[in-house]
Amino acid sequence: MIDKTLEENMKKMQDLLKQLEENKDNLDKSIEIYEKATCIYKDLENKLKDYKAKVEVISKYE
Repeated sequence: MIDKTLEENMKKMQDLLKQLEENKDNLDKSIEIYEKATCIYKDLENKLKDYKAKVEVISKYE
């Protein structure tokens, strides 16, 4: 996955979820969308963990 900002990935996730909701007829396309969304979800989860760790480090010095 290309490294994107948290905001870019959130927007892409929203777009994919909308596509998934609107795609009622094509199971193959739904699975393809789901796979993309899963990759973005994992990336978002990792970014949030990194941000949390950074905030915890910063908080130690206050």
